[in-house]
Amino acid sequence: MHTNWLKRCLISLGWALLLGSGTAVITQAQNADPQIPGDDCQSCHGPIYTLWENSTHSQAAALSRFVTAWKEQSSPTECLACHTTGYDATTGRYAAEGLTCQVCHPSSPEEHPQKIMYTDTSSRLCGQCHIDTFNQLENSPHNQEGMACIRCHNPHDNGLRAGGVQDTCRACHRAESHFYTFTPHAMEGLLCTDCHLQLADGTMGQGHGRRQHTFTVGSQTCSECHGHEMHYPGENQPTPTVAADPMILQAGFSPPLGDADSHHLTSQPQTTTNATMNFIILAAITGLLFGLVGSPWVERQFRQAKES
Repeated sequence: MHTNWLKRCLISLGWALLLGSGTAVITQAQNADPQIPGDDCQSCHGPIYTLWENSTHSQAAALSRFVTAWKEQSSPTECLACHTTGYDATTGRYAAEGLTCQVCHPSSPEEHPQKIMYTDTSSRLCGQCHIDTFNQLENSPHNQEGMACIRCHNPHDNGLRAGGVQDTCRACHRAESHFYTFTPHAMEGLLCTDCHLQLADGTMGQGHGRRQHTFTVGSQTCSECHGHEMHYPGENQPTPTVAADPMILQAGFSPPLGDADSHHLTSQPQTTTNATMNFIILAAITGLLFGLVGSPWVERQFRQAKES
């Protein structure tokens, strides 16, 4: 009796191993990475790739204003650290001109798409090149609220996520934006950026920031337009003409991300591995049950074959 049960258990284990290993091989084959070159982002991310391809980041090494200024300064090699990808200061070589996907997605491309790409969404990454702007942002109310650069800026096309500057500000400052439309400033055509994102002093600075990102309004800001009304007695200075804001750009492709200045892009958990293991376990259990139930039939067939 014990011998029969031992045979049945062995047959069941055999079926469990057979079905379990077969299922593992099949599921691994189905879940195998597609044969896509590691640097071929365009084949899967076409729309985003197109936005990046036409962006300032993509063309950072070929922009005429950069090339002209770079040559005028005798082509300093340190500029390549921000205008190329993978620049090596010791050899003077770089992996690619402009900023490629690898800058913000530093994971090994060969591991994707099986593994979710590590994505650095921190303002500190932007601050490695936009030094002055990052230093201003760190001391701003926006940073105190935990807002990263990507909350307003789309890193793929370098535009504003909401389109125009007014829509970008209105996305958070709804009440202020509503009541601002009834003010004399709004009637004169002034935008939020005319006071809260003052133009830089023109020295370009470190990172070539065109606007100051402190978002504060001081007396100097007011005096630029109202100086003749305030502290210049006896002088009749005309009110400066406010130029049209050049930051009105088309909307970004991606939806707004979270405000936290984190180093990871929150993503959905990977379920492929769990699903594969579930299939393997289910197949093994099926084989075990089949072995226990079908082992008597297998024994009879074996006995009949042996007697004949």
